[in-house]
Amino acid sequence: MFDLTLTNKRVLITGGAKGIGAETARLFAKSGAGVIYLVDTDDNLGEKTAEVLSALCDCYYRRLDVTDEAGVAELFRELKNEGGLDILFNCAGITSVKSLFETDKALWDKIISVNATGAFLFSKEAMLIMREQKSGRIINVSSVSAHVGGIRTSPAYAASKAAILGLTRSLAKYGAPYNVTVNAIAPGIVDTDMTRAPDFIYSADEVPLGAAATPADIARAVLFLAGEGGAHITGQCINVNGGMFFG
Repeated sequence: MFDLTLTNKRVLITGGAKGIGAETARLFAKSGAGVIYLVDTDDNLGEKTAEVLSALCDCYYRRLDVTDEAGVAELFRELKNEGGLDILFNCAGITSVKSLFETDKALWDKIISVNATGAFLFSKEAMLIMREQKSGRIINVSSVSAHVGGIRTSPAYAASKAAILGLTRSLAKYGAPYNVTVNAIAPGIVDTDMTRAPDFIYSADEVPLGAAATPADIARAVLFLAGEGGAHITGQCINVNGGMFFG
């Protein structure tokens, strides 16, 4: 039923080289997206993902640190000149399992910068284009830890994902008069490289549904918000956590 929801849409995904970002790009491409831009710093996987998806749509990889304000501004100047942007998915993120007392200011700043500041920079530039178009969708990635505090993650990670919720709600107010919706997805434990790291130990027993989510579970929720189903939804957070938190 989603075959035509994203027909010819122009999409930008940060953290698009692998994991949730890459799976969402694949689903968007299969659902008719016209152009997809993948932003990441993993050149090998980013280029491979773009090459595979190019069989389905125009897909381009762009190496860019999401905290590079000048680089982000330059990218959006290019996007505006090339036809604008319909959907922004802020998926780039990093984590840490260091405790409160193991977390120094440098680690705190790095996590906040990538997870929250990066989303802010991309959303600000996207909003400039989308309000002129009088249409657009912005979707951010929060986390169950934003609601309940760090479980296997550091306080810095939980704080950065809580910041995403405040940013999402604020942007939704800015975007509403221009038909721009802004929402968040809050995953629980997702089976990705991040959670497979040796120091990230979890049990399926922690998830009431009995298993970690797959990247596709998250991607389908993003597709819903990006497509016709999300047309009248803004300022919301969809919790995709297998029952770990009821919000």
